[in-house]
Amino acid sequence: MDNHFCNCFVSTCKHHPQNHSEGCDLCIKKNLENGEIPVCFWRLVSDDFDGVNDYKLADFVKFYSERKSQGLLKPGI
Repeated sequence: MDNHFCNCFVSTCKHHPQNHSEGCDLCIKKNLENGEIPVCFWRLVSDDFDGVNDYKLADFVKFYSERKSQGLLKPGI
């Protein structure tokens, strides 16, 4: 898919929009089935993934909360 907005850095993933013609659907479906949050949401919060080992919903909440309490959220969040 050309010119897709996806900011995921795992472009080798078979669900990445550049690897098929279904946009974000395959990525979102995989994440929902696994109880995960897509990387694009994580990158909305911060580009610093230090300490991230899992992309589960609870891990995202922790990621967001820690960065918020440290004043490290990206502008506009």
